[in-house]
Amino acid sequence: MPVLASDTRPILEVRDLRTYFFQDEGTVKAVDGADLSVYAGKTLGIVGESGCGKSVTARSILRIVERPGRLVSGEILLRGNGTEQDLARLDEESREMRRVRGGDIALIFQEPMTSFSPVHTVGSQMIETIRLHQSLDKRAAREKAIEMFRLVGIPRPERRVDEYAFQLSGGLRQRAMIALALSCAPRILIADEPTTALDVTTQAQILALLRILQQRERMAIILITHNLGVVAEMCDEVAVMYLGRVVEQGPVDAIFHAPKHPYTRALLRSIPSIQAPVRTRLPTIAGSIPHPYNRPPGCAFHPRCPDFMPERCDRAEPALDRVGEDQRAACFLYGDAVR
Repeated sequence: MPVLASDTRPILEVRDLRTYFFQDEGTVKAVDGADLSVYAGKTLGIVGESGCGKSVTARSILRIVERPGRLVSGEILLRGNGTEQDLARLDEESREMRRVRGGDIALIFQEPMTSFSPVHTVGSQMIETIRLHQSLDKRAAREKAIEMFRLVGIPRPERRVDEYAFQLSGGLRQRAMIALALSCAPRILIADEPTTALDVTTQAQILALLRILQQRERMAIILITHNLGVVAEMCDEVAVMYLGRVVEQGPVDAIFHAPKHPYTRALLRSIPSIQAPVRTRLPTIAGSIPHPYNRPPGCAFHPRCPDFMPERCDRAEPALDRVGEDQRAACFLYGDAVR
């Protein structure tokens, strides 16, 4: 489908995405109807408790969900260069999909130590990626890899390019992973908890690096994280996920200052505050995430929700409806007002 150069639509739009894991014990609906929009030059943050489907959503976009997982339905619309392409309709092993991975959309994996091959140098893996997407010989690809190492702040890149992942510190491995993801100038970067297990100083350096590269390349970023402080600093839009679905989405200021969904409010209450009295216990969300094989009827959050309305919240799943100019929430508290 042709797309005009002046088109202001998202460069990546996910509609009703469903990715299930079919196992002997039952079917796990890891992503169960998620909707996301990503705009050029902007950062979308995806937050939620562990197991809510954040990483599976990222892997579904790139079509790298491991078996027994499978993308069941939905649309993944990638726009650019005057075209619109539905990645959900492509074969995950096709040439078109391999071109998209690393070329148009790149992923910073959650744990670089297990994402790099232990038997190949980090440089050789980057060289292979560069040659796959660009018409460069081995020598030129090596120079490109060294240039990318230098760009992300890795000292002595000519030496580091020939080292293995286990020879690098956690911060250097993360920088090498970022260099690998950015080596082919992707239009969209998915960063899956890029600062996990890093010290505070290194975290700040990594986030500053991502901001600089985004401004330079006008790159869109999908930032998956548990750290709401990082979201407040880095993101333009926020999507809150719970049990495979987006329950609230909107501008970062609206989400932090006027959250609508009870789950979003509970997450924000759990952020430590420097102004809190000494020895004050952080509020917690009552209960726990339901068993993946036994999703509750109605709104999945209703067993833990302080605003639970009997015979309504446990009867039907609320839709993600508009509750403000740019903000949407899936909650019956606002359903009557917006319809």
